[in-house]
Amino acid sequence: MLRNSLAFLPTAAGDVAALANETESGRQAPSDRIDQVNAVLLASLVYSQSPTDDKASQIDSDLRRLVAHDPARPAAIEEGLLIFAAHVRTVLREQPFVDNLLKGISAVPVAARIDDLDNLLDKEQQDNALDDRQYRHYLLVFAAAMAGLLLYVAVGLIRSHAVINRVNRALVEANAALEHRVEERTRELRVAQDKLVASARQAGMAEIATNVLHNVGNVLNSVNISTGLVGARLHASKAKGLARAVGLMDEHADDLADFLTVDAKGRLLPGYLRGLSEAIETEQRGMLEELATLGKSVDHIKEIVATQQSYAGASSLVEAARVEDLVDDALRISASSANRQIVEVVKHIADMPNVWLDRHRLMQILVNLLSNARRAFDTVPDGNRRITIQAESPQEGTLRICVSDNGAGIAADHLERIFSHGFTTRKDGHGFGLHSCVIAAQEMGGTLGAQSEGPGRGAAFTLMLPMKLAGAGR
Repeated sequence: MLRNSLAFLPTAAGDVAALANETESGRQAPSDRIDQVNAVLLASLVYSQSPTDDKASQIDSDLRRLVAHDPARPAAIEEGLLIFAAHVRTVLREQPFVDNLLKGISAVPVAARIDDLDNLLDKEQQDNALDDRQYRHYLLVFAAAMAGLLLYVAVGLIRSHAVINRVNRALVEANAALEHRVEERTRELRVAQDKLVASARQAGMAEIATNVLHNVGNVLNSVNISTGLVGARLHASKAKGLARAVGLMDEHADDLADFLTVDAKGRLLPGYLRGLSEAIETEQRGMLEELATLGKSVDHIKEIVATQQSYAGASSLVEAARVEDLVDDALRISASSANRQIVEVVKHIADMPNVWLDRHRLMQILVNLLSNARRAFDTVPDGNRRITIQAESPQEGTLRICVSDNGAGIAADHLERIFSHGFTTRKDGHGFGLHSCVIAAQEMGGTLGAQSEGPGRGAAFTLMLPMKLAGAGR
């Protein structure tokens, strides 16, 4: 419970900020409320590292003021604050208990191996959290440097050519460092994956390890493609135009003022720099969006690993989620992992409120089904590839999701074994994906079935899950 609440706290705070911005469309966002949420978030994370009664009392006091009833506050923000408050109170309640429990466990000799595994996972999570903070810091520094450079060029062009040269060199180094950092993160994920496989094998959890590798592999393809896109955009950056502009200024260093005011090319230079500023800003936005996509994929990898701990007795994380958002995330991940395969995607998502779901188990199932659907088009020509996703509530308390395709289809004798561990119809397959999906569906209290009219006639996979509305409690 404590690990899940700590992992979800930043997401809950971000949801409150997003809801606050949406409800204030066209006006200034309520920054005071967002600052209060961020302050409670930071205090809770600090408390999780060194819990004391004074810190707990201060956080509880701040939290009470934050969620105090306000008739003018929109219901959406009220719900977001309550979810955020529930996770903060879980941290305040469970952190001392976990610390005492760990102290008790450390005194038991037979728990030494468990402590080693737990410490290894904690260290990996702490290292990843530290890397994420440093990564955000690098991006902020990069953005601030770009903004400062462009502003300086606009207001002090005549006196700034030497500074522009230095900043341009720093920009090239920062681009190279960023590309190296992305590659390093990919290597770290692969190392973490190898460590997880080794730990699972030592503990006798071979089947869980294969499921983890299969599901992480689906998302790692998305991570690799996003990394390649960021690297390509960095290599093709418009920032190189700064060097050409500076070179033109250097050629007219003796008569720079006349060149900028009289010469036809010189008069175009400020406008060119202004356009270059906008282009670099657009590049930056695009890279930030791609990095956000990369961050979501990395988060999903971590949640896949965490979900597998349920086999060792850990409880799953059930949270409020929007079905259409989960479908969109699964489509994004499966599309990235398919080398941009041209497939028509048709969605029929019924209008449903937020529901309580184990979102990461459901994401695991959707990504596997969509990836299999795309692989079913290997022998289907372009222009005739279609995946259809339907999500509805056929009756109260039930969620039905169907993923169908018009691809290669499934033979009748294969349908009986399609969910068996190790069974596959592909030469490069392992038979882990669908087996892990049906287990995940059963763990959520649901079922997963397959239908096909035969080879060349496509296939459909139907997931049935029990569903509770977010407003009705768990």
